[in-house]
Amino acid sequence: ERAGFAALLAAHVAAAEALSAPVRLWAGEAGEALAEHLAALRAAAADLGEIAPADYGALFETLLAEAVVRPRQNRHPRLHIWGQLEARLQRADRLILGGLNEGSWPGEIAPDPWLSRPMMARLGLGEPERRIGLAAHDFALLAAAPEVLLSHARKAGGTPQVPSRWLSRLVAYLKGHELKLPAAAPFLAWQAELDAPARVDPVAAPAPAPPLGLRPRRLSISDVALLQKNPYAFFAHRVLKLEALAAVGAAPDLADRGRLVHEALDRFRAECPGALPKDALARLLRHGRAVFAPHLAEPRVFAFWWPRFERVAAWVLDRLAEDPTRVTVASEVKGRLNLDLPAGAVTLTGKADRIDRLADGRLAIVDYKTGSVPARTKVESGAQSQLPLEAAIAEHGGFDGVKAGAVALLEYWRIGGGEPPGEIGPVFDRPAELAAAALDGLERLLRAYDDPATPYRAQEAEDDYARLARLREWSGAEDGR
Repeated sequence: ERAGFAALLAAHVAAAEALSAPVRLWAGEAGEALAEHLAALRAAAADLGEIAPADYGALFETLLAEAVVRPRQNRHPRLHIWGQLEARLQRADRLILGGLNEGSWPGEIAPDPWLSRPMMARLGLGEPERRIGLAAHDFALLAAAPEVLLSHARKAGGTPQVPSRWLSRLVAYLKGHELKLPAAAPFLAWQAELDAPARVDPVAAPAPAPPLGLRPRRLSISDVALLQKNPYAFFAHRVLKLEALAAVGAAPDLADRGRLVHEALDRFRAECPGALPKDALARLLRHGRAVFAPHLAEPRVFAFWWPRFERVAAWVLDRLAEDPTRVTVASEVKGRLNLDLPAGAVTLTGKADRIDRLADGRLAIVDYKTGSVPARTKVESGAQSQLPLEAAIAEHGGFDGVKAGAVALLEYWRIGGGEPPGEIGPVFDRPAELAAAALDGLERLLRAYDDPATPYRAQEAEDDYARLARLREWSGAEDGR
């Protein structure tokens, strides 16, 4: 079904007037510019013919993007803002040529997605470079006025800008004749003074130090990692209990992918903890399809995540088949460990992706990673203490349904599904030492924050609390933060 553009435009305007009083819709400079632009669209509506109603929104938005609103409010009566064509037809005592940046003046020549240059020539359309020639003509004409100020932006939206080619050529020409353009002072100084405060009172970077009674006494292993990396984020998350809201209608992200893969492997290992059955791959894929089913309508999940999971499933089963004496005793199992500190007990909680019992009775703890794997040096230095702390919990019998025992191996299994689909490593065969060092470091860290005078200072980190910490606004303080 198709409809005339004029009819769709009339219905659109009528709906807008019904939703907003016409006096407000057409008021002010923006309303006047909108009315003029719509009048031009009505005049050209017959040439557009009929279109599919579903295409109207995109077409209208594209046509409306050409409208320009130049506000007159708070302007001196003798000040006028003109476009190039308007300025070409009028004279003024003083001209300010603004926007002399490449991409603005002259504008960029975007390739036409529909017509090639030969096609445009056969249709009698001018070459795209003609617009640059007209812009050059306007610059040469206007720059010859009795009094001219040339202006260009050094940055736009934080991005460095390139001066217009004509401004650059003018500067180069003058330099060749041992001349130069006069400086913009005092105009830039005047502009800076518009926003200059009367005085500046430096404020120290925020260092929240809540009383001991408000500091949490129950920490997850992920909380410990956050406290090590960015204490301020830990304070916002656990003390202030602030959580970032998910975007409305957001597509599944990499964290969701990791959760889906973990859940599928957990369901399979709960069903087949020991020796693998002959139909192990079919069972694992069946669990995977059940887990992925609610998200398969997403193109990214269907086209990329699911094929990767199929490769991961085959790879994981091949690795499990290599040692049939290795039996999974727990999957996605929760654990806890109580730490006695001078200010009171602290409970450490965690969840192990998989715990296996080896032939000699000792334990192996596996952590699945669908993304990057921590470097060995970070684990051994205590910067990444997840697996060592899980080993400490296992040695003390803190995991549900898992008897206390010595831990023989700590393993990271990277299961990205690429090429190769997975990789085991790094592997740590002296977990007792790592667990003891991790516990010692954790206790020293918690003792420090059991002092009410110890603040939760912000560290440079790209997390959900970076905007709240506003670290870069305090980075120029005298204390170096």
